[in-house]
Amino acid sequence: MVDISKIDDSALTQAQNSLKRVQSFDVNSLIRSEELGKYAFRGVADPAQKIVNLFQILSAEHLEFFPEQQLDIIKNTADDFHKLLSSFLEFDVAHATPSVDEAQTALVESLKNKYQKVFNQLLPLISFAAARSQDYAALAQQAKKAFDDTTTNATTLMSELNSHNEAAETTLQEIRNVAAEQGVGKQAIHFKNEADDHATQSRIWMKRTMWASLVLGLYAIASLFIHNIPGTLTGEYGAFQLAVSKVLIFGVITYIVVLFSRNFLSHEHNRIVNKHRQNALATFTALAEATSDAASSDIVLSHAASCIFSPQETGYTKGGGEGSEKVPGLQIIPRIGASSSSSL
Repeated sequence: MVDISKIDDSALTQAQNSLKRVQSFDVNSLIRSEELGKYAFRGVADPAQKIVNLFQILSAEHLEFFPEQQLDIIKNTADDFHKLLSSFLEFDVAHATPSVDEAQTALVESLKNKYQKVFNQLLPLISFAAARSQDYAALAQQAKKAFDDTTTNATTLMSELNSHNEAAETTLQEIRNVAAEQGVGKQAIHFKNEADDHATQSRIWMKRTMWASLVLGLYAIASLFIHNIPGTLTGEYGAFQLAVSKVLIFGVITYIVVLFSRNFLSHEHNRIVNKHRQNALATFTALAEATSDAASSDIVLSHAASCIFSPQETGYTKGGGEGSEKVPGLQIIPRIGASSSSSL
C-alpha cells in the first residue's frame, strides 16, 4: 500500500530545497572575471539578482499549504532557473560554439528573458502566500487604533490651537494697549528732555550764585580794613572816595549775586513745570481709560491740554503769563450737563 503522506512530504522537501538553493545563490559568481578575463560576464549580476529577488518573495515556510501540483511548479521553475545559472558557471571559452561572442550573447539574452517566464509562473503562488501571511484581524485592529489615535491627536491639537488663539488674542490686545499708551506717552520725552536740560542749567547757576555770594562776603570782610591800608587817601575827600568805591563795588557784586540767583530760580522753576507736564502727559491715558463716558474723557483732555500747552513763566517777572489760566469751570458745566442728560 502506498503512503500518500510520504509522497507529499517528498514533493514538499524537494520544492523547499530547490527554492532555498535559488534564494541563496550568489549572482556575483556569474561574472567570473579571473577565469574568463576579457570574456567575463559583466552586467549579468543585476538581471540575475532581479529574478532571485522574485524567488525570495515566496517564503519556503508557506510551501506546506500548496498542493503537489503547485509544489511541482515551484520546483521545476527553480530548477530551470538554477540550470541557466549553472550554464554561466560552466561556460568554457574553448568549447563555445559557434563563437564565444555568440554563445555569451545567447546566454545573456536567455537570462534577460527568464524574468517574465518566472514571474508568470510564480505570480499566483506569491499572491496566495502574501494573503496567507497577512493577519487581517490584526490589520483591522491596527487601523482602528490608528484612527482613534488620529482622532485623539486632532482633538488635542484643536484644543491647543484654541488655547494658543486665545493667548494670541490676549497678547495682541496687550500689544495694542501698550502701543496706544506709547503713542501718547512717548511724547512726554520732549518735556523730560527739557526738564533735564533745565536741571543741568539750574545746578550751574546755583554754583555760580554760591561763588558770587562767597566773593561778596569776602569783600565785605575786606572792606572793614581797607581804610587802614597804607597809601590810601586821608581826610574827608579820601573818606568820601573810599565810601563811594565801596558802595559801587558792593552794588555790582550784589547785582551779580541777584542775577545769578534769578537764573538759578528760573531754571529750577522751568524744570518743575516741565516735569509736571511730563507726568500729566504720561498719566493721561490711564486717567482717560478710568472715565466712564466721553464727556468725562473730554474734561480730562481739557485739563491735560491746559497743563501741557500753557506758556511757562520765564522767571524774570513776578506775575504769571496770561495763558497759564486753568480751564474755566463754566466750560466744564455744559459737558457735565450733557453727560447727565445722555445718562437719563
